[in-house]
Amino acid sequence: MALRKTNHYEILGLAPDVSAAEIKRAYRNLVKNVHPDLSLSKKPDTQVVTETEHMMSINEAYETLMDTDKRAHYDSVVIRSRPRTQMRMPTHVQDSLDEEKARERYLKQVFLPLRRSIESILSKYKQRLGALSQDIYDDQLLEEFSLYVEEIEQTLRRASEQFTSDPPPLTLKPAIQWMRHSIAQAADGLEELQYFCQNYDYDHLAMADNLFKIAREHLSRALESAKSVI
Repeated sequence: MALRKTNHYEILGLAPDVSAAEIKRAYRNLVKNVHPDLSLSKKPDTQVVTETEHMMSINEAYETLMDTDKRAHYDSVVIRSRPRTQMRMPTHVQDSLDEEKARERYLKQVFLPLRRSIESILSKYKQRLGALSQDIYDDQLLEEFSLYVEEIEQTLRRASEQFTSDPPPLTLKPAIQWMRHSIAQAADGLEELQYFCQNYDYDHLAMADNLFKIAREHLSRALESAKSVI
């Protein structure tokens, strides 16, 4: 009976992403079980021919896949050209692809927009402070500064709530941790500004400036961490 045509990986009972050690192990097991010379019983000639052909296909598969260059060529010509319906994606490869898609979505829809919003509101501090310093007792300037303080609060709260309600993929957790550190520092700076709006003590403005600097440094670290896994 003619052997069913299969690829080298299927002949060895393996998936296309296996290591050389796994190929060697599978080959040894097959040799122990199917080599025609190992049986002492009398067999029909047709059976001997079939088993010999099978063993030859096993040897060919092993020799091809254990040679790095031959395997690469075989994969590019035979494996990658097969219809998708004939290929079963290994579980860990599929998990990796799912993680990549989740990471891409989270970066575009959550991480980057929220990071930009925090960076934008904190970077305005010097400008807002400069405007206020013209006359800290001017009602109009104080009102504008108070609105800016409220904008900081809303931005930080929105970011914190979204990071809680929409947890990040595993690979982005370090980046989100830096974002949370940034939010915490910025929240402390916000508290200093709120104190200033109550007593007009310049010391609160200086402290807020230092805390916002630290918060922005954490934002940079968050972005570096996210880029390291892209």
